[in-house]
Amino acid sequence: MTQPSRSAVEFVVYGACRTKKNSGTIIRVRGKLRLIPSKPWSRWVKGAVVIPRVSRLVDQPYNCCALFYRDRNSGDAVGYQQGLADALEKWGILSNDRFITSWDGTRMLVDRERPRVEVTLTPTTT
Repeated sequence: MTQPSRSAVEFVVYGACRTKKNSGTIIRVRGKLRLIPSKPWSRWVKGAVVIPRVSRLVDQPYNCCALFYRDRNSGDAVGYQQGLADALEKWGILSNDRFITSWDGTRMLVDRERPRVEVTLTPTTT
């Protein structure tokens, strides 16, 4: 049985973070309507570089402290949080973004020269 982690995991995601839900597209799949992510978010997820490389974390609650250094002062915090949470799942760092139970310490910042997201995932107790 896997033991829960007690220490924080820190990494940096290089690339201009984008929100997932702005400019999403509705498509029909097998007769049902489906919302697909925005193209800018999909490009960010595919092109972002995570350093150091992070393996899948143990399934347990985490606080996600994310410092969003954006390339421009636009977008809302919730959109960026949702986009990052979904990306962490897509990259295989978390099996499900529902394990992020808090966003304490998260900030929206600007760095036009080096956009990135500095992430610290700290196990929490419930």
